[in-house]
Amino acid sequence: MRVVVITGGMQGIGAAVASAFEAEGDRVAILDVAEGAPYRYDVADRSAVEEAFVAIEHDLGPVEVLVNNAGVAFLGPSETFGEEKWRRTLDVNVTGAFFASQAAGRRMLELGRGVVVNIASINATEAFPERLAYCASKAALRIMTEVLAVEWAGRGVRVNAVSPGVTRTEMVAEAIQSGIVSEELYLRRTPLGRLGRPEDVAAAVVFLASEESSFITGTTLVVDGGWSAFGYAS
Repeated sequence: MRVVVITGGMQGIGAAVASAFEAEGDRVAILDVAEGAPYRYDVADRSAVEEAFVAIEHDLGPVEVLVNNAGVAFLGPSETFGEEKWRRTLDVNVTGAFFASQAAGRRMLELGRGVVVNIASINATEAFPERLAYCASKAALRIMTEVLAVEWAGRGVRVNAVSPGVTRTEMVAEAIQSGIVSEELYLRRTPLGRLGRPEDVAAAVVFLASEESSFITGTTLVVDGGWSAFGYAS
């Protein structure tokens, strides 16, 4: 039984990851800004993140797994994209993951064991229009994964990432329903012919946090139904 911290774990992929770890018998601490979150803190605030980890350790014990899932996404033309949305995207998606990784990493390094799994995105390598801030943030998260992995590998801490493709979360479902994005286009573009499920991503996260992946660090596991491999436009 391990203590697992999941940022942004109140809905979507984060909630599925939390359920998957609970099914493994782990003790899960959800750190989220949403009302009702067990640990309601903003990952973009360094002091709040440290306070959260102190509270989690007090309540549950030493943290052995961190899943950096908290993220925001704003769409808009790059030439008019607002500074406030740009900064918030980077603050949550990149700086928040950095703060949480530092807080968890120091503790894991003292223990001599631990795993960090970052939720990146195919948008780290696949350019989607009007998503400049989001794409940039996920690209940064991927290289952060690699740097931390090589720094901490010799001290018992592994760091990997999962890059989901288009996944049917609440946010994506709402975007499809409102006509912002086209489900037909997504399905046609995905070789496996369906959108991802949060549970698909959760299974990959649990694997990377397990002993079955003990020789894997510094890598990104793509969970996208073949999207990234598919170069044909029909």
